[in-house]
Amino acid sequence: MDKALRKSGVKLGLKKRGKKEKIVFIFAFTVFAVYAGTYLFTFGWAFIVSLREKLEFLHNPFALPTILHFENYIDAFKALKVGETNLLLMFVNTVWYAGGATVIGVMASNILAYAVAKYKTAFTKFYYTLTIFIMLIPIIGALPQQYILYDNLGLINSPMFLITYVGGTAYQFILFHGFYGGVSNEYAEAAKVDGAGHYTIMLKIMLPMSLPMSLAIGIITFIGYWNDYMTVLLFLPDFPTLATGLYLFQSQPEIRSHYPLYYAAIIMSTVPIVVLYASFQNMIMVNTVAGGIKG
Repeated sequence: MDKALRKSGVKLGLKKRGKKEKIVFIFAFTVFAVYAGTYLFTFGWAFIVSLREKLEFLHNPFALPTILHFENYIDAFKALKVGETNLLLMFVNTVWYAGGATVIGVMASNILAYAVAKYKTAFTKFYYTLTIFIMLIPIIGALPQQYILYDNLGLINSPMFLITYVGGTAYQFILFHGFYGGVSNEYAEAAKVDGAGHYTIMLKIMLPMSLPMSLAIGIITFIGYWNDYMTVLLFLPDFPTLATGLYLFQSQPEIRSHYPLYYAAIIMSTVPIVVLYASFQNMIMVNTVAGGIKG
């Protein structure tokens, strides 16, 4: 009798738990669908606007184009300039800036996170706490002081700026720290028995092991730097990127009212990064979630 009551109670509890999980899942899926749908609608609407004629758009912004004006892309390609830098050069500058900043940042954060996660000292604990605190500080408030510092050091418009400014970010460090926190110490101990030193363990065991995580974080970082216009505008004004070009492009009086031309420029600069993210989205999701959970 008691066993039957316990079994029925367990079944009832599982049934209630199942209902709660379904409700949570439906709610989370609805929120995500609305969030994703907003972005998809915005991107789709921008693409439709980019194919419309200027006066037609001003007359009815939400109507479908009667004639597809693909020439808007050609006109945007010719018009999108910063000084003598055209769209192709801005694309090269964007790849150089985003790629260089990503490689330097990911490598620096990876190595530092391994040291902090695996070598427990008072300093490493303090550094981890300090990093969490830094993430809470709005970076925009420090830009004026940073500009004065880099200007005095002669690093404005210098390739050395990338090394000194983007030597790893807090969120990269946190993700790598979570990853290494879940890696068993047995790998390093076994390597030490075979005579491997700290550098050998890091370079030949830990770095290859963290490669999927590094690629996932690298892609997210690359996308962030691809869309970063403020840093380039302040510290690398002679090397305008696509984001900087678009920011300056839309500030021109003749462009503000020519939405089809502006959105054509946005689509051209956005498509490469959308394709990149779509190609690696599964790897990004799996590895960033794994890095946020300590084993």
